[in-house]
Amino acid sequence: MPVEQSSGGVAGYMEGSYGAAVDAPGDIDTDSWELRGAVNFDAGSGMNLQVDLGYTRASYEDLDTNSYDGALHGYYRDNTYAAGVFLQAARLDPGIDTHVNDYLGGLEGAYFLDTWTLHGTLGYGQARMESIGADHYMGALGARIYATDNIRFDIDGSHNRISESDIDYDLRTLKLTANYRPEAFPVTLFAGYKYVNEELSGFREALSGDTSTIFGGLRFSYGSATLREEERLGPVWSNNRLAF
Repeated sequence: MPVEQSSGGVAGYMEGSYGAAVDAPGDIDTDSWELRGAVNFDAGSGMNLQVDLGYTRASYEDLDTNSYDGALHGYYRDNTYAAGVFLQAARLDPGIDTHVNDYLGGLEGAYFLDTWTLHGTLGYGQARMESIGADHYMGALGARIYATDNIRFDIDGSHNRISESDIDYDLRTLKLTANYRPEAFPVTLFAGYKYVNEELSGFREALSGDTSTIFGGLRFSYGSATLREEERLGPVWSNNRLAF
């Protein structure tokens, strides 16, 4: 059966975070900060619409980049599972006379138990830079484990592949996050570790590199009373944008 609606049928959050690489190829000094927001509209009878918006500013030594992204999720949710479709777009402005646009759509699902949630996504789209286009394939799988209603541990893995002719760019990510929301305030503190493996193949020799990042931030929620209620009544889907 459909879940009980949040207050007014609307729930969401806004968050800010900062991350810095502790190990990067060539010991490049890199860090980034992000602003993100998501809101979920419960239309009744289990039907939902989730909207995401985000902005990221990253620095690589003396180079600063800006990226913008947004997504729409239309789905059905009850007490046991959620399933639906998504469309998203992202744009990277690397600070030079060009930009990269990435468009993606696909399927997503989640399975709910009392103390954990399993979720996954499959998508396909196009990445474009000027007149050059490439296929974008992605898959993601994650788990959210609740120690209490307000303490949660997240495990997220994803694989993105950008392919053009015989050249493939693979981006593999593993992220571990701890979340804590005080009972008296609708604010979640989160911190974690992200590992990224990048590989460029199709040339005489493949090029690859690994990056480890530590991150943390604050999430301000509305329309929910606990961290678990935020997920079960509000935005359930993670952001799947390509981490440029």
